[in-house]
Formats: sequence, structure tokens, C-alpha cells
Amino acid sequence: MILAFFSTVLLFYGFALLFASKIWGKLPEISESGELKSVAVIIPFRNEEEHLAELMKSLAHLEYPEELLEIILVNDHSEDNFNQIIQSFEKSFPFRLTVLSLPEKVTGKKSAINAGVKNSNAEIILTSDADCTFPQEWVQKMQAPFEIDDLQLVSGCVVFTARNVVSQIYQMEFAPLVGVGAVSIELGNPTMANGANLAFRKSTFEELDPYTDNLAIPSGDDVFLLKKIKADFPKGIFFQKQAVVESKAPKDFSSFYQQRKRWAAKWRATSTLSESLPALAVWCFHLLYITAIIYGLFTAEYLILLPVLLLKIISEGVFISLILNSQKQRFKLIPFVVLQMFYSFYVLIIGFLANFGSYTWKERKYNSNERSGN
Repeated sequence: MILAFFSTVLLFYGFALLFASKIWGKLPEISESGELKSVAVIIPFRNEEEHLAELMKSLAHLEYPEELLEIILVNDHSEDNFNQIIQSFEKSFPFRLTVLSLPEKVTGKKSAINAGVKNSNAEIILTSDADCTFPQEWVQKMQAPFEIDDLQLVSGCVVFTARNVVSQIYQMEFAPLVGVGAVSIELGNPTMANGANLAFRKSTFEELDPYTDNLAIPSGDDVFLLKKIKADFPKGIFFQKQAVVESKAPKDFSSFYQQRKRWAAKWRATSTLSESLPALAVWCFHLLYITAIIYGLFTAEYLILLPVLLLKIISEGVFISLILNSQKQRFKLIPFVVLQMFYSFYVLIIGFLANFGSYTWKERKYNSNERSGN
């Protein structure tokens, strides 16, 4: 009976991932638009001195009509030499460049996006992060779907830059989150997007005012906006698979842990009980997966469980490899094997610890249980 239960759960998970892989492979693409729209790229930053030069070079190489593109950088009380770095690019920068600074006692990414939108005259707003780099056709591809009048928000791919085995593991761990977000959008029930590659109509943003009740939560700019648009425009969200932004992988495990605690706090703050059930189900699955392995070893029934365990591993490998291939990244066996060895334990531990204590982001400390408010 126990063995049948474990096998059923693992079979369901494996086939669900294979179904998601099929959906990912058939995601629609909108690569060309008729009339190009005016676009403002808004990038909040705080103490990003080590990334700003690379960011500015990447922005300068974007291919888009200069009269239709403006770049708005919003400084969130940085304490480094950001101004000197940005000024060194201003004379030769090909697009209109605006640098804003948040006023005293106004902080956070949402406030920075609000300021950028307010100071923009563009029809389409495109947001990203200061540690990202972009392909030359990024703006063109992200604005193209807005050729469809009903679309209000476009979410794009984000991939971690992989320079060594550790960052390759982080890349593989992150890829399914992108995939699940894309599949959920395609199935008509969007659950997540990433503010490092997000586009929306300025008029819709101003109409919905998505951050009015949640500025106290340090992040969640992407999820709060997604939920607002989902409620008012249920068919107005599109995933642009071919628009890929590269982001820096966490530099060490401490940074990775703090990032995941922040994401967990963000999703908890934006989710109702019913919306939290999928995350709880994933946590319970990994608990059952570890339990099944232990059960199989101690009862000598691991040979019976082996086929469904292999299905789980193969389906994850297929899903991850399809996503990485779309992002022009290589699937590498060693990082995948290492990830398989600890991923379920990581989900259980992070999923539990994320509900307690505090986390640090942008040199600021926050409580994991902080809720929305002004």
C-alpha cells in the first residue's frame, strides 16, 4: 500500500513535468511587430558599482530607434561611486538617459519603478535589474507582443550566467522556475514572473497602481503587478520565450540563501491560502520523495521503486534541458547530478526556514514575516 502510494505520486510528478515540457516546446512566439512602440527601460539600483559599467555597455548596444527608446536609472540611496561610472558613459550614450534618485525616506524597488514610470513618456515600460545584460534585440522582442491590443504584460526569460560548476548548478536550479512561470501563463493561470525581464503598458500600470498597499514589502514588484493584471485582464499576459536576459548567479551560498528567503517572503506576502497550495504541494512532494528513497532502502524494495525514481529524474532533466536550450545554454550532466543529490533536501530546508527570522537584501535587513502595508 505504501509502495503503491509512493509510486503513484512519483508517476504523477514525472508525467506532469513531461506535460510541462511539451507546453514549453509549443509556446507561441511573437517576434515581429508592425509599428515599433516607444519604450522606457527602467532599472532601479542600489550599490551596484561592480555591475554598472557592464550594464551601461549592454544598454548602449541595444538595437532600437534612438528616438523611441529612453533609459531611466533610479538610484535607491547608493553609497558607492555610481555617479562617476554613469557619467563616464553619458557623452557617447546613444539613447536618452535619465538618472533619478529617490528622495529621503523613500526606498525600495517598487518606489523606484513608480518614480521611473512617472518620469517616462513611453507607451511601454520595460524593467530589469542592474546586474543584468541584454541581447541587442531585447527591446524589440519584448515590445513586439503589444501589437495585440488586449495584451497588458509580457514576461520574458531570465537565465543565470554560468561561469563554473557552482553557478551552473544555480542556473539549473533556477531554470524550472522560469519554465513553470511560462507554462502557467500559457495555461491561463499565471503564478510568477521575473522583474528582471518584464514589460507592461504604462497606462495599465497607472490605472492599476499595483504597489499602493505593499510598499513596505521590499520586493515583489513583479508578482504584485502580475496579480493585479491577472485580476483585471485575465487574458492579458504573454510569455516571450525568445527574449532572454542574463543575470548574475549568486556569488556564494549565503547570497543564494538570502535570495531564496526573500523570494519565499515575497510569494507568501502575495498569495492567498488557495494560491499557496501548489507551493505546499511541491514541498510535500519532496518530503515524500526522500521518504520513498529511505523506505525503499530499508525495505529492500528499491528495485521496485527504481523505474518511477528514474522517471522523476529523467523528466526533470528533459524539462531543464529544454529551457536551457531555449536560452542558448548547455545542459551539463555533472551539475545536474549534483543538483539531484541535494535539491529535495534544499527545498525542505529552505521552505521551512524561509518562514522564520530575517533576511538581508541590498544591505538592508527585513523580517521574513513582514506583510503588506504602507
